[in-house]
Amino acid sequence: MEYEKVLGFKSKERQVENLKLEGDVRVALIVPNDYIVASSGLAFYYVQKLLNHHPRIRCERFFYDESFSKYYSLETQTPLDEFPIWLFSVSFENDLLNLLDLLKKKGIPLLWKDREEHHPLVVAGGAVTYLNTEFLLPVADAVYYGELEKHLEEFSEALTGEKKEDILKALAEIPSMNVPSLGKKHSEIATGVIVDEFLPHAHIVSDAGVFLGKLLVELGRGCIRRCAFCIFGKNLKPARFVRPDRFESLVEEIPWKEYGLISATITDYPWLNELLDVVERHQLKISVSSLRLDRLSERLLKVLKESGQRSFTIAPEAGSQKIRDILKKDITDEQIEIALKMARNVGFDRIKMYFIYGLEEETEEDLRAFRKIGELALQMGYREVHMSFNPLIPKPGTDFEERRMEPVDVLREKEKFLKEYLKGFRVDFESIRESVIQYTIARASREEIVEWVKSFENKKRFRKMIFNEGRKRLC
Repeated sequence: MEYEKVLGFKSKERQVENLKLEGDVRVALIVPNDYIVASSGLAFYYVQKLLNHHPRIRCERFFYDESFSKYYSLETQTPLDEFPIWLFSVSFENDLLNLLDLLKKKGIPLLWKDREEHHPLVVAGGAVTYLNTEFLLPVADAVYYGELEKHLEEFSEALTGEKKEDILKALAEIPSMNVPSLGKKHSEIATGVIVDEFLPHAHIVSDAGVFLGKLLVELGRGCIRRCAFCIFGKNLKPARFVRPDRFESLVEEIPWKEYGLISATITDYPWLNELLDVVERHQLKISVSSLRLDRLSERLLKVLKESGQRSFTIAPEAGSQKIRDILKKDITDEQIEIALKMARNVGFDRIKMYFIYGLEEETEEDLRAFRKIGELALQMGYREVHMSFNPLIPKPGTDFEERRMEPVDVLREKEKFLKEYLKGFRVDFESIRESVIQYTIARASREEIVEWVKSFENKKRFRKMIFNEGRKRLC
């Protein structure tokens, strides 16, 4: 059953660029989340491609599934046990639970200090390293912080060492690596890569995930905005962008017509009209990862509509101007109205809006303001208004790092009120339980993680323990 499931997802993939799998050093690239989430992110493909540029490395991809025990690679259905190096790309704090579950099922000690030479080398990196530099350290033998391209050659060469000890010593020489067994701490988070030189893009198209049938291309990295709740707008500056002519060169090299454009927000792309010229000239279909509603243009919306996009997605974040100002979202009620009108004029009749709730300054009036935006959309003729809510999770490294999440009981009361008050709209809420777990892991110290991991029996009990720990801290 497990083997067939991996084959089923493999059958949904099409390779649009050749990738050699001839190296003698086997590296497993593992995204500790399900295939849908993994295939929706560029790292699932791009890191594999970067590593396989080294003539000795043979990197194959794996994803997490709670029902799996054997784990087979997507490329050749080779069991995970046959790979001596396990490279985890961790995007979300809650992925830690999946990572631990996978190690437990494979009989690998969860703490690096308990492993021996015959155990696989566990290396971790990914987006979470911008948020918390501590929580992966008790588990991983080594942690890489930031953008892999900056030290790609040194990193790739290090993986070719003869013994685990040799590999760790070589990794410890990289400024962005933390190797706890050698007492090595990272001296930098690797940033500032000129993405125009690399043109980050996938070599595989998947018919699963968010970007169905789209070839993923990263056009921008970093963010020019200042949102108080976001780490990337605060720490990933300056933003860097791929020029339209570089993208056009890729389009001419690869016989593909559908692209998923990755950027903090495509509307902040500095050469947007030139990019749309490329799209129209080559008759491409595009999807985008994010839109900023105050920078929309009718031309962009028309291209998205003609690309087959059925709904229009924006993130006002709050219903009231007061809360948006606290969030530093820099969006006004008037700009929201203009964006709604523009998209409706282009022909969109479905809209999804992302909101944050759960600030201590929030009053009932602020909660009621969410409905005003929804009603405005209905009045304009939208036939489906989808409102998605996430509780505020104050993260380290953001303007909100000194804040605490609101207590669970308060969040549940607010969620209950909104569900009742927003009847008639399609409404969904991010799990408060999972949000508290995310908050707790994001703020955990290395010592706390060690103690928690020691008590790991299974993912269900571990999740309950972390939630109860977080809930206690919020009271």
